[in-house]
Amino acid sequence: MQPIIHSASIDSLNKQPDLIHAFSPRCYEREDGTTGELNFSIGSPSRHRHLQWFLQSIGSDKEDAFLVRQTHSDVIYDLKDPSILPAQVADIPADAIITRLTGIPIGVLTADCVPVVVYDSRKHVAGVIHAGRKGTAQKIVSKTIETMQKLYGSNPQDILMGMGPGIGMCCYEVDADCIELFKKGYPDWAGFVKPSPTDKFMLDLFSANALDANMAGIAPENISHTGICTSCQVERFFSYRRENTTGRMLTVAMFTSG
Repeated sequence: MQPIIHSASIDSLNKQPDLIHAFSPRCYEREDGTTGELNFSIGSPSRHRHLQWFLQSIGSDKEDAFLVRQTHSDVIYDLKDPSILPAQVADIPADAIITRLTGIPIGVLTADCVPVVVYDSRKHVAGVIHAGRKGTAQKIVSKTIETMQKLYGSNPQDILMGMGPGIGMCCYEVDADCIELFKKGYPDWAGFVKPSPTDKFMLDLFSANALDANMAGIAPENISHTGICTSCQVERFFSYRRENTTGRMLTVAMFTSG
């Protein structure tokens, strides 16, 4: 029996008729009302079944998603070969994946890092980004936009961006060394950093990625996020910072027609 999965999504992206997307929750609900945790980990015996459940819950008939091997980098992978298999893509080190192929679910795994979906409805290009602290410091969002421009002629003014559940400034305390990385790439870094009572700093990854998108040419009104802090809502989402050993949420985007 297909379980119930209450995914999160972005309203502006939901209005796009040729795109489906979703951010998976921590748990699924069985018919009898009990719950179980979703497990997308490679090597898990339930991974394939849970991927099927999640994809079916968002309206896809696919049995697997195309996920790169995430390394906290600024590398973007362009999925353009319709014959390539998910297992082959899983060996490719990258932290963002873009495509204009139809019926191909692309995704990333997160547990506090910010999952980002970008969508160009004019050029029919979508991307999913794993924007953690290191990737955000390396400006992976703007580099993804630049790659979409270079490979597909995307205009940043036509791109919508949605950020899913991730750790908020309320819970994300980092050392001074981490902030130094942002000072090098963000002239306005002080807008998403504030001192903490422990002589460390609170970092707002949502605002940092929004600023990166702005600098790449995406208008502020085209940027949205769920407003969900994974660490604050650990009963609904996985949080590495809060739990240390934990699972991962899956973010997926897919074109439904060309």
